[in-house]
Amino acid sequence: MLSASCSLDEDALSTQLDRYRAVGADAQVIEEGTGRLVLRLSDQTSAAVIGELIAVERRCCPFFELDWDPEAHRLTVAVSRDEHQPALAAIAGTLGIAR
Repeated sequence: MLSASCSLDEDALSTQLDRYRAVGADAQVIEEGTGRLVLRLSDQTSAAVIGELIAVERRCCPFFELDWDPEAHRLTVAVSRDEHQPALAAIAGTLGIAR
């Protein structure tokens, strides 16, 4: 499900989904709860891909709270409003994490 506030066109969305799939390929769920998803990414995950994923997400869907800890290889994606839960669930699905 694409949030109404997402500004990506179809091609940019497809590219962003590919980034999420690459990031989620070998990720481990550290924490999963209402409004929050914390992952430990593979040491092999490209820092450039993570950086681009976060930069694009901050531009198109600013309601996501994103935090990247490169030392721990930890990515946090969170939302603070109930209306954005479907968008977080869509991210989890793209990462290959059933919610």
